Amino acid sequence: MKKVLLTLIAVLMAVPAFAIEVYNNGEDTSVDIYGTVRGYVGYGHAFNANENDNFLYGVQNNSRVGVKLKVGNFSGQVELGANEQTVLGVSASNAVGLRQAWGAYSFGNAGTLLAGKTDTPTSMSGFSSDIMDTDGGLNGFGGTTTSTRRFQIAYQVMGLNIAIIENDMRVNSTFDNYKDGGEVIPRIAISYTYKNPSLMAKVGATYSALNGSLTSPTDPDTRWTTIHAFGIVAGVKPTFLDGRMWLSIMARFGMNEHLYNEAKTVANNGSQGHSAFGWAPTIVNNDGTVYNVTRLSAVVELGYKANDYIAAILGAGYQYTTLDTSAFPNDINSYAVYLQAPYTVSKNFALIPQLSWFSSTQAGGAEQNAVVLMMQARFTF
Repeated sequence: MKKVLLTLIAVLMAVPAFAIEVYNNGEDTSVDIYGTVRGYVGYGHAFNANENDNFLYGVQNNSRVGVKLKVGNFSGQVELGANEQTVLGVSASNAVGLRQAWGAYSFGNAGTLLAGKTDTPTSMSGFSSDIMDTDGGLNGFGGTTTSTRRFQIAYQVMGLNIAIIENDMRVNSTFDNYKDGGEVIPRIAISYTYKNPSLMAKVGATYSALNGSLTSPTDPDTRWTTIHAFGIVAGVKPTFLDGRMWLSIMARFGMNEHLYNEAKTVANNGSQGHSAFGWAPTIVNNDGTVYNVTRLSAVVELGYKANDYIAAILGAGYQYTTLDTSAFPNDINSYAVYLQAPYTVSKNFALIPQLSWFSSTQAGGAEQNAVVLMMQARFTF
């Protein structure tokens, strides 16, 4: 793998900038092929009980290739990626899956109707430059999901996006949503995005509920229960000095959002990716009581682009996770700081070094700290 990655980097640095335009009639029909390959190499050190050193290298799972097309008022996209969730949470290890698969029809000023698999309205790309955890945007350490892709039907008009999304909530406990019941409603989401040359801002909200039966109810009258999940997110990113400097601030509050994979509670053990940390599931008792997981997170990033090639970025985040029962250590604090210095070799190739520090602590329980120095090689066409 190491030799493959080094060879790939050498080849990409020698490749001139290009884009693949399959067809364009100059009017209203076009077909384009695009893709990105993202490799990384680095070093990580974990402290505390799991103290260890790691030499890091590999190709990220969000490397992908796709096709975009436009025919009159119709547009569509199909994108393939590694280890990708496909339908209702089904995904095979090391298998290629559909990242994007949607079609949309534009009604002009009346908006666009979209159907298929794409990012949910509460995904928040563009607010964090963090490259750790497969470009995770500091999710779990103050950031939030940058790209959660689900099958949905959406209506978009003037920055507003309203969607009905597949309900893929799953709970592993005494709660059984497969038996004598199931999902109550599909997930719903709404967002509004505003963009101009000096400002990007977005707000969004999502809600879902999962109904099911208890596997061993203590009282036949309480064998049914419902788990609720929701999230509210907001981000603002103004730019200054003719776009060479930016300040990004984002915050999210939600309950049980790990059930549809838009939030998580994690630690870093000196690796490229983060791992689950602490006791933070949603618990359902046999009497129907639901112990919910609540998260509050915030991230801030300051960046400066010195010229067309070099930039400097400083970011930090914090997340508070709590489980509403005293049966377990229920407060988890997660912190992160990163310093990044991306170097743009060409419009199709960039080297992105990043130094990161992570800390996750659980009240009366575990603690995990780590530092990671990693460089990503990103080739895009």
